[in-house]
Amino acid sequence: KEEGSINSTRIVVVGDQSHGKSSLLEALSGVDLPRGEDIKTRVPLVMQLRESTDGTEYALISVEGQSEPPERITLDAVASKVDEVTARLAGSEKAVKDMPIELKVFRLDQDDLTLIDLPGITRIARDGQQVDGKELERLILRMSRRYCEPQESVILNVVSAMVDFSTSASLQLSQELDPTSRRTLLCVTKIDQHAEEGLAKKLKVAASQMRLRPERVFAVRNRKQQENEGQVS
Repeated sequence: KEEGSINSTRIVVVGDQSHGKSSLLEALSGVDLPRGEDIKTRVPLVMQLRESTDGTEYALISVEGQSEPPERITLDAVASKVDEVTARLAGSEKAVKDMPIELKVFRLDQDDLTLIDLPGITRIARDGQQVDGKELERLILRMSRRYCEPQESVILNVVSAMVDFSTSASLQLSQELDPTSRRTLLCVTKIDQHAEEGLAKKLKVAASQMRLRPERVFAVRNRKQQENEGQVS
């Protein structure tokens, strides 16, 4: 099926910074991605999962719009290579750039699926990000809008259970671009860190406000950094 047709095989993962987007993307794709306490997603990552036709599993990585041919790498090398290419495009500090990395992952018995990970939306610039908070927010929102706006994109909002959902920039953008919620999903992360009672009610209210059916709302617990370092599955 053409990527431009309306289907559920292109999912854009969007959310505020440090809400667990990359962890969720790992869980959906089964592909290890860069991890750490600091900002890891600083450029868009377009991950295309495809079935291997030659009996081997591997990945091809390239930069959108550049003439260099894709580099073939092993699946174990994906995280380090994405880190390396990100540093080449956006620098070794914390700058965010609109220079998409294209990652094609070929595996046996793999259904076609395209997952797009975007830098987390934030209003506060950190040292090394080269712009002030307002300009950084505008940059990331422009990226998010470009990937979420096409009608073939399913918008997967990732929101931490610890925040007030009404302040989520990604939810506000999603409601603007998909007011009927026909192609919107909501995933609430870090539910184990929600100290207050009433999480179920909070989810129900959010779903009602966004006109989401219950089957389009998910709650997950993200792996902690210690679990990542210990390779806990």
